[in-house]
Amino acid sequence: LACYIFADFFYNFADSPLLVIDYTDVGFLLLAMFFVALYTFAAFLVALFSLPTSSVFEQKSEDLLNFQRLSQSIQQGQSEKQVYDMLFESTVKAADASAAWLEIFKGEKKDEIELCHQLTIEEEQIKRIRHLLLAYNIQHIDYINNNLDRNPGFRDLTLPWKSLIILPIKSKKHLFGVLYLLKDIEQGFDRETVNVLRTFTNQTILTIENLRLVHESLQNERYKEELKIASLVQDSLIPKKFPSDSWFEISTHAKAAKEVGGDFYDFLQLSESRIAIIIGDVSGKGISAAFHMAQMKGIFHGLMQQDMPPSEFMKQANSALSRCLEKTSFITSALYIIDYRMKGFMFARAGHCHTLYYNSMMDDTFYFQTDGLGLGIIRDKSYNNHVREMYYDYNPSDVMVIYTDGIVEARSPANEEYGEDRLRYMLTQTYHLEAEDIKCAIINDLEDFTGPTENLYDDQTLLVIKFKPTQPSE
Repeated sequence: LACYIFADFFYNFADSPLLVIDYTDVGFLLLAMFFVALYTFAAFLVALFSLPTSSVFEQKSEDLLNFQRLSQSIQQGQSEKQVYDMLFESTVKAADASAAWLEIFKGEKKDEIELCHQLTIEEEQIKRIRHLLLAYNIQHIDYINNNLDRNPGFRDLTLPWKSLIILPIKSKKHLFGVLYLLKDIEQGFDRETVNVLRTFTNQTILTIENLRLVHESLQNERYKEELKIASLVQDSLIPKKFPSDSWFEISTHAKAAKEVGGDFYDFLQLSESRIAIIIGDVSGKGISAAFHMAQMKGIFHGLMQQDMPPSEFMKQANSALSRCLEKTSFITSALYIIDYRMKGFMFARAGHCHTLYYNSMMDDTFYFQTDGLGLGIIRDKSYNNHVREMYYDYNPSDVMVIYTDGIVEARSPANEEYGEDRLRYMLTQTYHLEAEDIKCAIINDLEDFTGPTENLYDDQTLLVIKFKPTQPSE
């Protein structure tokens, strides 16, 4: 522009007598013209060489491609290791790093480090740098040093690198790993490069968290499917119908707190006039409790084939369970053998809830207070001293209520227990009804007590047995 003004000025005033005819005599004008021309040429060269080259465009394009690959890792079914591989490769190329390594933490413990990747750096050098960073308390934080020689600690290590950047791969809750990049020149990590590197690490964090969420979702779906199968198997193990006869009637209710429960009941017809009925409750809930329930069912059918008395069954069952039950688990149970020819029943209790009974001749409702210790609590022969057996003659119209602690320990919205007294009261009000109606009345009262927003804390099982007035002909 200045050159144009000079030329235009001289052209317009070329014929003017005021101007000097010999321009060479005016050194200032010539120097000014030369300076303006030279400055313009230099500015043009600076602008020309400052334009991005094809390699810069290629690097930017590759960065965008790598960022897209990280973003699509979930859709492509990538694993965490593959994501870390992409991160390491992408950041090394984006920063043009001379050396690098990537540390991944196993689990929640930061002292369990896995050296996932390393580039042109020996493990001994890594250990020395780690030790120094630990001494400076900058091991797992975002850190940039573009002149390591100015730091006495790094200078003493005599390392060939001049610049260092530390990029933690960290979300709000988890520290997944740390990326270390080194360059052999000072000021090796400018602001633009650092922003690109942080973008890669942030996308990696998001990708890893999403991968874990997808994995957890798949695990939950698989777990739900397994629970559904376990629930179906458990449902098939519980008898739907008891043998019907003219001398007694029975009604049952079972409700699990979770998909599968630890309560169980079963029966075995020992002869035409004798039937064995068992009820039990495994400590804990869920699949493990259901597994132990299946074990107890197998022990019941295996031992009772020998037609042994209830006390002997408890001793043998305790011995069998001691070999397969976890140390922290136990099972409460009660076994009843009813004989209609003898018009009585014998039973033994292994730490289970006391049996509720209504005696029609005395018109009285009471609990059988018998001793007994849960199976698996004592795992030697001394358990035999803790088992007691009882025999009782029943009368026509007598009612026996067998249940698990989920019934009496059910809680109301005010956190009050249903309790044995209320259960006993319900039997005094309903003993004249049939077994099915007695059961329904108790369950309805229980549901009224717990309220419509019932939160089932424990499995609930209830068996109501009523002895009919008419006995079969001999």
